[in-house]
Amino acid sequence: MSKAFIRQFSRSAPVSGKGYSTVHPVHHLVKVEKSKLKPGYKDLLIPKDDIRSVKYKPTEYSQDRLVDYYNNTLKSDLLLQLYDHEAKVIKGATKKSWGTDSPYKLFRPLRKIKGGNRSAKDILPISHENIPEVTEIVVMAFNKKALELPHLNISTRLQLSQITNVKPKQIRAKANILPWKIRHGKECGGKSVLTGLDLSQFISTLTELVLPRIRAFKGIKNTSGDCHGNISFGLTAEDVSLFPEIEHYQELFPSLCGFDVTFKTTARTDEQARILLSGLGFPFYNPSKNSQE
Repeated sequence: MSKAFIRQFSRSAPVSGKGYSTVHPVHHLVKVEKSKLKPGYKDLLIPKDDIRSVKYKPTEYSQDRLVDYYNNTLKSDLLLQLYDHEAKVIKGATKKSWGTDSPYKLFRPLRKIKGGNRSAKDILPISHENIPEVTEIVVMAFNKKALELPHLNISTRLQLSQITNVKPKQIRAKANILPWKIRHGKECGGKSVLTGLDLSQFISTLTELVLPRIRAFKGIKNTSGDCHGNISFGLTAEDVSLFPEIEHYQELFPSLCGFDVTFKTTARTDEQARILLSGLGFPFYNPSKNSQE
């Protein structure tokens, strides 16, 4: 009987696993009272962004002059100009009229609003809580020569990264356009989204160094807007060559190309967005008046 018992016990040992415990650890369920820690460990509770923290990492910091100008000067001016004591909430329209300057337009069925089938956003009265501001800038470039010479597409993205200080995303064609030799999925440009300090630096470079040197630049058209507070305009290859980041290094780029700039703001109307950008130093003009003159 003793030998059979030993033989049976020896067989069950490998099956159950010698030294193996099926009980899960519970140390992660124990609550630690941080107030009762030793004085030597209390330094670990300091946030990482605090200079007293052990894990603090110093980074490069520079003052943003554009943000200071907006908060100290432009913000109060916009509130004074756009505030209306009797303003009410205007609900977003689902349809848009063709106009009233012609009898044919009066009785014409309403058309869809620009940007899709969704209704427009409600226009809220301007107060100290919703003063318009620039949230981000989208810079998009398209080089026609890169359709035949794919290596120029790399030059286009390098051009964007050098000017905006942001790594651009690859853009691919979404449709087939035979006259332009564009096929679905083919690389055709780059796009950079600017926020924070890069946004302020790009605006300062445009308003102070690039646009004043363009002789034929009249300003941004009053009609450039998507009816939702976003303003866009374009720059040619000659205009792009005036950026100080590539002005003296043009031989490093095989083919310069122009790009489109889109300002995304929190304004609900294009008029509010134009007032905001004009306060930042961007001029506007009415193309209809210039054509008549």
